[in-house]
Amino acid sequence: MRKVILQPSERILMEELWEENPQTITQLFHTLNEKRDWTKSTVSTMLNRMSKKGLLRFEQGRKAKLYFPAVERETVNFAETESLLEWVFKGSISMMMSTLLKARKLKPEEIQELYDMLKEAEK
Repeated sequence: MRKVILQPSERILMEELWEENPQTITQLFHTLNEKRDWTKSTVSTMLNRMSKKGLLRFEQGRKAKLYFPAVERETVNFAETESLLEWVFKGSISMMMSTLLKARKLKPEEIQELYDMLKEAEK
């Protein structure tokens, strides 16, 4: 599995493509300008850089390029979670969970979901 760590601005753009694809530069510009006040030039630069990095791909449409994610959200989330776990928690899942549980109040269904995951991990 390819290890992909996104920069914050790359994550913002990828989230848009993961939610809906393909999209043109104009579609992405309108969304990102509204949400983040990005210019068309910023979106264009990001798309070019991310294409070169292999994070997204494009096909020539009838009037404009159509952009698609080239990496799956799950692949990126896994790599970024592993990186966070190693960097911040020295690889300790229990330390990470302890920190999260101290910081957040869990709903009963979330607690049950965690119990079910732990039971599955025991198998």
